[in-house]
Amino acid sequence: MELNKKKINKRALFQLFLISLGILIIFFTYFNNEKQGSPSKKQDKKVTSEKDSSVDEVSTFEDVEYTGFDANENKFIINSDNAEFTNTQPNLIYMKQVYCRFFFKDGTILEIISDKGLYDNITNDMEFENNVKMFYLENKIFAEKANFINSENYLFVENNVVAEAPEGNLVADKLNFDLNEKKLRISMYNDDKVNIKVNY
Repeated sequence: MELNKKKINKRALFQLFLISLGILIIFFTYFNNEKQGSPSKKQDKKVTSEKDSSVDEVSTFEDVEYTGFDANENKFIINSDNAEFTNTQPNLIYMKQVYCRFFFKDGTILEIISDKGLYDNITNDMEFENNVKMFYLENKIFAEKANFINSENYLFVENNVVAEAPEGNLVADKLNFDLNEKKLRISMYNDDKVNIKVNY
């Protein structure tokens, strides 16, 4: 009888030991996984914060005016009702309702008006888009796009170009205006003849 009681006590102790061991294994396994999981959470936070720092922040402002000189030392003034730039490319100024003037040394003025524009305040290059209107002396040019390349001192006008002058009107795909020589080169994309109406 005593032998049976000892066997039961040993068995009970052994079972208790196994249960305790099982609980400890589960506890340490779970606790260890939690510990190992925490660095990955920190890494996620780092990645997220790195992504956040690279996101473009947009700065907007109104009634903007930039003044400068082109490659031939002609003064220009470019105005805009609304403008914005991003922190990643602060030199590129995106404009709305643009009005630009070039003041040539001979006293003449070239005016450019457009719905949208882009001005690079480092290179002084400019882009004009949508409803572009240009006025020089008695000449008017209407188009959808114009690019001023400062390094070449060239104004490229394209897309539905219509020019009105005292000598006559013309329709073309592209006009290249040399601001140094004040010469105009007219071309079509498909080498068709340029449509010019001359007034007598």
